[in-house]
Formats: sequence, C-alpha cells, structure tokens
Amino acid sequence: MRTWFRAFSCLLVVALSACGGGGSSSGPVNTPPTANFAFSCTDLACTFTNLSTNQDTADTLIGYIWDFGDATPTVTTQNVVHAYAAASAYTVTLIAIDSRGLRGTVTRQVSVTTPPVPAAPHASFTASCVSLDCTFTDTSTYDAGSVFQSRSWNFGDGTTLPAASPASHSYALAPLSTYTVTLTVTDANGKTSTSPQTIVVAPPATSLGCTTGNCILSLTQASQVTMTLVSHSCSAAGNKVIVTAPIVQTVFANGCSDTIGVAVPINGGALFAAGTALQVSVLAGTLPSTPLIFTPALRITGDFAQGWTLTFDDGYGGPTEPDFNDLVILLKATP
Repeated sequence: MRTWFRAFSCLLVVALSACGGGGSSSGPVNTPPTANFAFSCTDLACTFTNLSTNQDTADTLIGYIWDFGDATPTVTTQNVVHAYAAASAYTVTLIAIDSRGLRGTVTRQVSVTTPPVPAAPHASFTASCVSLDCTFTDTSTYDAGSVFQSRSWNFGDGTTLPAASPASHSYALAPLSTYTVTLTVTDANGKTSTSPQTIVVAPPATSLGCTTGNCILSLTQASQVTMTLVSHSCSAAGNKVIVTAPIVQTVFANGCSDTIGVAVPINGGALFAAGTALQVSVLAGTLPSTPLIFTPALRITGDFAQGWTLTFDDGYGGPTEPDFNDLVILLKATP
C-alpha cells in the first residue's frame, strides 16, 4: 500500500491507537505522485482522462507522459484522445511528474476493435455507481442497415452478463478499486463492436470506522431516535445514508441534495429498547472518470446524552481533503 494511504489510514484511527513512533523529523518527506487514468473507447478511438493525484500539500503535478503502446510518439498533455491504426490489445502507460521531479507510473491494457463496414454497430454505454452498486446502460448506435441482435457485459471482476440493459452489478467489498467494464454488441449480420470503460468503486463508510468519541451508538435508555441532515458540501452526487441495525432504513437517499434541518424519525418513531446498538452506513456516490483519491470515511463524536454527530468525507477533492464536511448529520435519542 502506498505511503500516503498508510498515513491517511493512520489519521483516521488516531483516537483508537497511536500512529508512528518516537524520533525526530527534519521536515515532511516528499512522496511520488500517484499516476492514474480512465479510458473509454469506441472502435479504434479512445479518450484517456488523467486522474493522477499528488498528496504533498507543498507540491504540484507539472507534467505527464502518455505512451499508447503502438509505437506512436508519446504525448505530454494532461488528457488526450488517441486513434489506433489497427484492432489489438495495447499496453498504455501514463507517467505523472511532480514539481520536485518525482514520478509515478501506471499501466493498463486497452483492447480496441476495427469498426466493420458498411452498416455496423458502434458500442458505447454509460455507468453510474453508488458505492459498490453500479448500473450500466447501453447507448450503442447502429448504421443504416445494421440492426441490434445481442449484447454482453464483462464487469471486470470475472463476472459477465448477457442481454440486459440497463444492467445492474454489485462489486465485492474491497478497498478503493478501478475496474474495466466492457460492452460487446452484435448486429443481425453478425458484426460486433466492443467498448471498454474504466469505473471507480469504493466500499461504504460505516460507523465501525469512527475515529473519536463513542464508536458504539448504544441507547442507554428506551428511546425514540431521529436523524437530521445538518449540512452538506458534497463533491460527489448520490451519497446515501442508511441505518443498517437493528433495522434497515434509508434515511437520506441523496444527502447531497436532501433537505437540511428536518428531523427524520427512525423506525417510524417507535421506541428502541434500552441497550440497543445502532449501526449507520454511508454509501458514496461515484461516477466514471472521476478521481476518488481515498476511501470514503465516516467519523462519529458525541454520546447518548448530547446526541452523536456524524461527519462524512466522500473521498473526492484536492490538497485540503479530507475535510469531513461533505455530510454532517445529527443522530439524537430521546427517552
């Protein structure tokens, strides 16, 4: 795991255990940038979107080098559209360079296909994810004389699915991950077209990851419970807040746009018994070609008497992140 991520993980658990050790430091150590990119292809043409990040607050990214794996000259723009000359699988490499000369490198396989002519399908699709749950919609087009016959999906995790559109898929619980999803469409003449696209998925942030205060939301007396959205300042759209125990209730379907200041009763306002332990989960909305730079996280402070304040960061942003202000929620128990 990269150094910056270990440091970030250490920050998240500072109230649970001490991080690091003794000794002195002469100042912050500059770390290499994290190179990352997304791509989307239709036939031989691909769009490459740079998602590289730099964790050093006093440093910036100043350069990029793209190698498309087809013996064409390298390109140094941040984002680029590249057309391949022939159908094949190519190894694409991106190098990100920071202002101190350190480099980060990422390599991915990109497969492109030659558009059949005349009268051909042209595969394309859209993707939308909330945490690990994604929906893929076929937006392929067909030339005059080309008629849809079939489609198949490859979700990049060893799972395939024929026919459906929209197609829904849930990824296994894992750290922040990038997958290459591929749609293949075939027309009535047997001609095919394939479109690969990268997506980013992230596990839900739960109250088990809290860093300060009472991590167990335990009701010391029989109580009614409400949850209020105090504020939101989201980078993503679709952040969803769910009570997962002892009942399951979606409290805010989209905390980034739901109404602020309204107390929502949990379990219809019915009393929870004394000793009940509440569990809360927040699902981060994600979109393709968007740089999630760390795993979404939830912090909890407070206690039964004063209420618990939940602060959520969805994993997007720049050098000032994480600031834990994307969602601020008050959970209050009333005996």
